[in-house]
Amino acid sequence: MKSTFLYKSFLSLTFLLVTFPILTFGTRSVVTIVWSFIGIFFFFKENTSKIKLKKEIWLILIPYFFLIISLINSINFTEGLQYLIKMLSFVIIPIPFFLNRNIFGNQILHRIFYVFSFSIVLFVFYHIIVVFLNQDFLLQKLTDLEIKNNGFTSIREISEEVISKIKLRRFRNYVITISNTHTTYQGLWISFAVLFFCIEFYKKKKKPIRIILFFLILVLIGWLLLISTRMPLFSLLISSIITIVIFGKIPKKKLIYIGLLGLIICSVIFSFKNPVSIRVKEYYKTGLNVLNVNSKKYEYNSSNVRNGIYYCSLKLVKNNFIFGVGIGDVQDELNNCYSDNISSNIYTWRDYNTHNQYLFFFVTSGVFGFLFFLLFLYYLINKSYKQKNFIYFYFIISVSLMFLTENILERSDGVIFFSFFNSIFLFNNFKRRVYL
Repeated sequence: MKSTFLYKSFLSLTFLLVTFPILTFGTRSVVTIVWSFIGIFFFFKENTSKIKLKKEIWLILIPYFFLIISLINSINFTEGLQYLIKMLSFVIIPIPFFLNRNIFGNQILHRIFYVFSFSIVLFVFYHIIVVFLNQDFLLQKLTDLEIKNNGFTSIREISEEVISKIKLRRFRNYVITISNTHTTYQGLWISFAVLFFCIEFYKKKKKPIRIILFFLILVLIGWLLLISTRMPLFSLLISSIITIVIFGKIPKKKLIYIGLLGLIICSVIFSFKNPVSIRVKEYYKTGLNVLNVNSKKYEYNSSNVRNGIYYCSLKLVKNNFIFGVGIGDVQDELNNCYSDNISSNIYTWRDYNTHNQYLFFFVTSGVFGFLFFLLFLYYLINKSYKQKNFIYFYFIISVSLMFLTENILERSDGVIFFSFFNSIFLFNNFKRRVYL
């Protein structure tokens, strides 16, 4: 079987698909379609027996099924259909992995993780080079246009703290334009690659390899800090601690020392002015404040904008608790709430989704869609724990935390990442504890 053309094509395309961070959106779509077709065709060519569908495949399909059902409840049918198409990888990618689950052994999985991690390294180094070559632009004084766009008439009106925030926003926006990938998704990918490199660093005995891995870990974490992705950093920290506590079998005394070391590192980071401390202090100062019609441009920040988003999302949940508003009307209903209840100009600049995957399912498909999505995640966490697969466990915990602040499954950057790695973990046939 392994010498066939279809097998080699399917496996080669699997390695190509996992480099999605450095592929264009169009290339991703083409590769996903061709890979899925070849994977399904290969299975049916090699197997004549009937397919036995496991409960895992149904659990993956059920959340998406509730979104399809919610389309019936939607007035804007076209918008709902576009949502479902954007999220199609959520149900397409698991199928080839499920059908061909017997061919992905430890060795192939290990190579897949290496290909992904080094694609992230290329991704980050490319960004670093481009940023370095354009540092004059990024570090220059505020332009007249930036001053005006932030609601000021002169640089003399702006405090040093606000100037730092504006420059950080300039940097983050520039980083996003380099690859058309939001820093949150960059952080999500990078944190997973950091985990893999840390495991490899622990396993490898040769000093040159350990030095290279240590250097790559430092670079990736440094880039995470530089782009100030709060939730990916938080997710990396919390997920690592939970995974270590559950699977590490570390004595309590050492855990206390590790915890104290973590607190010291965090204290040092927040004590000095840097992209991370600026973003964290912003949220601390903003609290639960919501923008209103009288809010000035210089008062806008990601924290108070999100507060308004969550206010409207929860309002829609309360008013449409059982069936939701339907996937086709979710954005229209949110926009109406922003207009009627908040009236801040920033919500007219572009569409703001729920910025929370749990709220998305609750708003679109009601309490039942929300509960089945929770059931889906609980099953994955429970299975990874029972399998003693700490990498899978870390992956699910970290993504579940990211779901608190982002609609990961609505964008290609997020849905391919989640569907690919969740499927390859969920449908493998490991016979021993997984260390890759």
